[in-house]
Amino acid sequence: MADDRLERAYQQHRTALLALSYRMLGSFVDAEDVVQEAFIRLERALARGEQVDSERAYLTTVTTRLAIDHLRSARVRREQYVGPWLPEPAVEGLTDLADAAAWSDSLSTAFLLLLDQLTPEQRAVLLMRDVFAYEFDEIAATIGKSPAACRQLAVRARRAVRVGRPRRASDLAERRRLADAFFRAAQHGDLEVLTTLLAEDARFVGDGGRSGRGVSRPVHGRGPVSMLVGNLMSRMAGAGIRVELTGVGAEPAALLIDPEGHLIGVWSLVLAEDASVQAVHGMVNPDKLGHLGLPLTTLTRGDWRGR
Repeated sequence: MADDRLERAYQQHRTALLALSYRMLGSFVDAEDVVQEAFIRLERALARGEQVDSERAYLTTVTTRLAIDHLRSARVRREQYVGPWLPEPAVEGLTDLADAAAWSDSLSTAFLLLLDQLTPEQRAVLLMRDVFAYEFDEIAATIGKSPAACRQLAVRARRAVRVGRPRRASDLAERRRLADAFFRAAQHGDLEVLTTLLAEDARFVGDGGRSGRGVSRPVHGRGPVSMLVGNLMSRMAGAGIRVELTGVGAEPAALLIDPEGHLIGVWSLVLAEDASVQAVHGMVNPDKLGHLGLPLTTLTRGDWRGR
């Protein structure tokens, strides 16, 4: 009987738990670990004969609290991270997130970076309330605070996110068209076109981790970003590396594929309301691309930049 309950709970709730955990942590690997631990604890509770009135409530509580604990320890580990940190990209069609809000703004790199500025409790409350539509009574029981305290956490979190959140170009087809124009210009090293597409305060953030492929620090300004992007992308194009348009949440993005069909990285674009490119996020850390299920390249950045 306990095994049947566990199997039903797994089939019914795993995807939603993974969706919450990933948005909390910005890592599919860590999200999988947290959700797996939640099911292990449910299995043990059922085996001991503990009263579990709602598997969903039990699993949500354990998952959220484990994620909060993980975020607290992650802040310490982040201090030793090599170069800028970006969340693992939730690439359209390549991740196990089939929830109704899957390809929404809440999975975009820009939104997850904003969440990273919140306290773990603020992050949990904002996601549970505004993304997954939990009632405040449910949220309070999950994180161990009163409903009134959870409402205050939500207010502070919304205020912090609203300040940094860009107003985006809303039409999906237009976003894809602009992304196509941007990456075509970048591959041809066309700085004139890139300059017209980039916002004046554009920035580039690259995460290469320990691989040595990334840009060691963020680059700011239309001119420096256009030169960096044009230089990198044109060199990659010359080495036979192609671009395949895709999406990361609500953001248009590109897979960078080497001549053997191996994945080099994922670049995503943040488009402002006026359709200019406000930010380019370049994920080339192989440790953060394995969840996509594609073969990873053995090329280093020197292979396409020249030595």
